[in-house]
Amino acid sequence: MILLGLGDDGHTASLFPGTTALEENIRRVVANFVPKLNAWRLTVTFPLINHARHVCFLANANKHAELIERVLSGDTQYPAARVNPSTGQLTWILGQ
Repeated sequence: MILLGLGDDGHTASLFPGTTALEENIRRVVANFVPKLNAWRLTVTFPLINHARHVCFLANANKHAELIERVLSGDTQYPAARVNPSTGQLTWILGQ
């Protein structure tokens, strides 16, 4: 199981919009430079996330209502929208 959060810009697991890790198709963990933070982050990649048996997002529905709606509709400008387990389950837990 992988537990993920949702950032204000739609990032998850240090997979930030516009970063190179979004395009990784082979490696399961990479170092990802995040310009807006001027920092390197180690992150799991979509091949690993989408291979999980169960992926769970924990998000604040009040704070991120519009963003959650766009992610759930599949708007891939938000990295979280690219989480789609190939054979596993995807669960959203929305708190207030």
